[in-house]
Amino acid sequence: MNILKSDIELGDYTPNVGTMFLNNRDAYQSAPAFAERVGGPYKYWSWQQLTSDIISLSAHLLNSGLDPENKTLSRVAFIGSNSYQRLVCEMAIMSSGLTCVPIFARYPNELMEKLIDFSAISMLISDNSEKILSLNKDCLPERLIFLNTPEFDNILTQDISPKLKAEIEQHFRNVPSSALAMIMYTSGTSGFPKGVQLHHSNIMSQQKALQIMWQPESGIRMLCYLPWHHSFGGLFERFFALHSGGCLAIDDSFGKDIDRLLENFTEIKPHAYFSVPVIYQAIVGKVLTSEQAEKSFFHDDLKFIFTAAAPLPLSTSDVFRSHNIPVVESWGLTETSPCCTLTGFSMDRIPGLVGFPIPGVEMRLGEDSELLVRGENVMSGYFHNEQATEKSFSEGGWFHTGDIGEINQDGVKIISRKERMFKLSNGEKLFPSNIEENVCRRCKFVKYAYVFGSGQKNPFMLVFPNSELMAASVRNQQEDPSCKFPGSCASLSSCLSSCVDEINTYQLTGFERIGKALVIQRELSLEENELTPSFKLIPRRIEEKYQSYIEAMQSEEYGSLPTDAYVIELD
Repeated sequence: MNILKSDIELGDYTPNVGTMFLNNRDAYQSAPAFAERVGGPYKYWSWQQLTSDIISLSAHLLNSGLDPENKTLSRVAFIGSNSYQRLVCEMAIMSSGLTCVPIFARYPNELMEKLIDFSAISMLISDNSEKILSLNKDCLPERLIFLNTPEFDNILTQDISPKLKAEIEQHFRNVPSSALAMIMYTSGTSGFPKGVQLHHSNIMSQQKALQIMWQPESGIRMLCYLPWHHSFGGLFERFFALHSGGCLAIDDSFGKDIDRLLENFTEIKPHAYFSVPVIYQAIVGKVLTSEQAEKSFFHDDLKFIFTAAAPLPLSTSDVFRSHNIPVVESWGLTETSPCCTLTGFSMDRIPGLVGFPIPGVEMRLGEDSELLVRGENVMSGYFHNEQATEKSFSEGGWFHTGDIGEINQDGVKIISRKERMFKLSNGEKLFPSNIEENVCRRCKFVKYAYVFGSGQKNPFMLVFPNSELMAASVRNQQEDPSCKFPGSCASLSSCLSSCVDEINTYQLTGFERIGKALVIQRELSLEENELTPSFKLIPRRIEEKYQSYIEAMQSEEYGSLPTDAYVIELD
């Protein structure tokens, strides 16, 4: 059994979230810890003020009948957007030894009600009273706290006696490393979301590993829009900034308004930036057509960018390379807190590779080349789901990630989700994610690709184009310098046909080659439940919603297709 692990030992780490705040308060005091636009300009909170507010809210929580020692009285849900008040709430919950249960605020009411009921919470905190009070009352706990109210402001400004403050601080330090800190729900790409149980040791060991690998300087500035109910933003990015003693600033563009994002970039000047490929594509689209946008993003203090969730197109990656900004990639799951591997700061990226295990993480290949992980970053199990927990672990504490991969001298390569593998008519196994990533990486005008075709001679593909980027390219008459087909980008059809043909001919084996491809000129969305909060496709939803398109491809009866779809002609 070949086990891959870091040569660097993890060593000791901060035992819990509360101790992290107390230590940082003492170390950084008046230095900025958080920034958010309030009434227009950015307002800053120091480490002293942030920790003081966390202590004040913790006193209120522990005085409200919540009990870290009682599992039925220890869970607090949070539903809302990223903000200073939310940060105080979630960190106070965890610092107190209680369990924070973040729930995606844009879930439809029915799913939100099911998650609240399933979580068996004792308190719910939200910044949207209208949304919460529109839910079925039977699912709501007796204890409700609404932010942006005089009542909440009074909680933070209450007088805390020196004796009580000392007691709360001691309580923070006494929270066991093994205590449950969060129940974070998975994105739900294959059914009802599973509640991942994460302990203080999972979160803090992860941050110690990142400290070893990245060696961040104190005072690091970060600009954040990634939602905190999800592991990428709520665990990886947020805790990296906090653990590093840096300043986490809220980006009120929410990853949608690129002009606003760049305006915030200009003001905050982040040292590191965390995002997903679809946003980097939009940023690069602006940078290539605006000197001011280029100056705003590629400022002198920017050290590196971090990308995850999907492959970064080579043309997009090349723009960062030309500005000497390293692109760091990672792989992991919510169940692994979430990072397992990291690439280095080298400018020479190898597409498809996600680096080597971070300190404290071990990896090996299991049956069918499934990646197995073991380490202090791995969850204890799924909340109220013993069957799923038992299925996910094997002897020796190895967690089954569900990802098919390879391990070689260059690192770990992710091939596909195991559950998405299907067989063609010749019996060959096909991993669609591998093909989808090849397509998205090769052509920047492909926003999403969905490969299917169980029982077919060759796989089929639905393409959802990046229409904004395509339109910008046509408007500015700028050819992609990495494009092998000059002139074809004047037409989306000919552009995609050329790219898919090139991928078929040079990058895929015979049975993997795409037999038919259909462009659907629609934007996938969170609201339609087509994408996860981290902007990944939800396969079952795509199959369901675009069934008529799929049937047309299988029967070759294209005349019934809506006007927003057309076939890509392949050689």
